[in-house]
Amino acid sequence: MSRFHSAAAGIDHLERLSRGDSPVHRLNTGVKVTATLLFLALTISFPSKNLSGLVPFLLYPACMMSLSGTPYRPLLARLVVALPFALFGGASNLFFMRETAFHLGALAVSEGLLSFASIMLKTLLCVFAVLILIATTPFTDICALLTSRRLVGVAGLQLSLTYRYIGVLVDEAQRMWTAYILRSGVAKAIRMKDMGSFLGQLLLRSFDRAERVYSAMKCRGFAGRYHPGKSRPLRRYDLVFLVILAALLVFMRFFNVSLFIGRGIKL
Repeated sequence: MSRFHSAAAGIDHLERLSRGDSPVHRLNTGVKVTATLLFLALTISFPSKNLSGLVPFLLYPACMMSLSGTPYRPLLARLVVALPFALFGGASNLFFMRETAFHLGALAVSEGLLSFASIMLKTLLCVFAVLILIATTPFTDICALLTSRRLVGVAGLQLSLTYRYIGVLVDEAQRMWTAYILRSGVAKAIRMKDMGSFLGQLLLRSFDRAERVYSAMKCRGFAGRYHPGKSRPLRRYDLVFLVILAALLVFMRFFNVSLFIGRGIKL
């Protein structure tokens, strides 16, 4: 399987996961989006040195993955893409924040190391929360929610179309890559000298495919408006879930559960 097939399979895998049937999948889309935004806001609001307060927030992705049956390997594979940015962003703290925060036995832990670990943990939590939302909610439902609430307007339609036709673009690139390999003899990848021509041709073919897709949409009555299907109704079960989750997250934000448990164990 080529890298293009692997990319398309990765995109389709999350879409297939979002069509599952679990207590998390059956939640109202607005409730899941609100819960994710609340989790992100509270996670980011932690001070950079409060690493112990962030640890209990790992329960959220763990419980959501368990209840929804979401496998962890696809999420970890996508997490690897985001971690290098956090790694380079937090590495500077190791050099500029050298004051000692506390001692762990004979080891002195600097404030830079504590801040670096906090940034990495925040990145892990935020990326996992977003990936879990995508893995349990069809992307078209999220775009329909945003459009129905007039939060993004035309941008909601653009997001939906872009997400839907990424696979089409990948297939186009796959056909060009196959043709290139068959005509290049022993080459196993695109040569650097041919990369500009390859990308230019891909851009032109993408424009041509976009015109054909748009013509097909116009023939089927497209008038520039997004017409989502029926969304899941808001039930009492959804409100109870959101209220309980919000209360727990706010409690863990302002009460350091890790320190409380640590003191209990010490006693």
